[in-house]
Amino acid sequence: MTKILAVVPARMSSSRFPGKPLETIHGIPMLAHCYFRALQAKEVSKVVLATPDAEIINFAQDHNIETVLTSDSHERATERAEEVLKIYADKDDHYDYVLLLQGDEPQIDPDDIDALALAIKTSDNCVVNLIHPIEGNELKDPSVVKAILDLNGNILYFSRALIPYNTNAGFRQLGMIGFTSQILQRYCELDAAPLEITESIDMMRFLENDIAISSLITDKAIIGVDHPEDIQKVEQQMQDDELMKEYKFIFAKKK
Repeated sequence: MTKILAVVPARMSSSRFPGKPLETIHGIPMLAHCYFRALQAKEVSKVVLATPDAEIINFAQDHNIETVLTSDSHERATERAEEVLKIYADKDDHYDYVLLLQGDEPQIDPDDIDALALAIKTSDNCVVNLIHPIEGNELKDPSVVKAILDLNGNILYFSRALIPYNTNAGFRQLGMIGFTSQILQRYCELDAAPLEITESIDMMRFLENDIAISSLITDKAIIGVDHPEDIQKVEQQMQDDELMKEYKFIFAKKK
């Protein structure tokens, strides 16, 4: 039977927003939104938080959230996900595919997770990245990673800059990426690549080594929480969120 591991990386030492994984949105810590929404996906065998921080480990234990303690030396979330894969393999718990989700995208939708799981199982490529259309100010925001596609829907390039030139519409990279287990291990065997470092984008390491990445387009716009002011934006959008009703009782009991 095919097994899919979903990894939600989280660390307290974000340079732009320290401590953001435990910042609350409607009274629920952000990383908990990501975890419990991922649990609602049907195509995933296991969901786990991956963190180097004791504070997050303690929170997870208090709420029966499966968590793995990882190294604090990782520069990339992709490397953290690969360490989790190894940790489970050492316990003879093996997975065919890994979905890297993000601990700062609390509007994550289980239908998108399922679509990503199905895409990576059927793709001609070993990596699939979820993206969604954007326009206006988002195109100029360096916090927003833009994706450029070829005619076959493969990703040519990622950038924080406004690309392509003189455009008024594009695609945003979401932090939802599917990998075969083998290609995820390959990622960590490769050296950090020059454009990966310049752009500060994990997936450039694959592109710079001629490893193709498929795109999967969703029409669901997700706000990545990069700055404190993003919390209010997300709270407004999640005001009547139906998925949150499935897990908010967990935190009501803890009050």
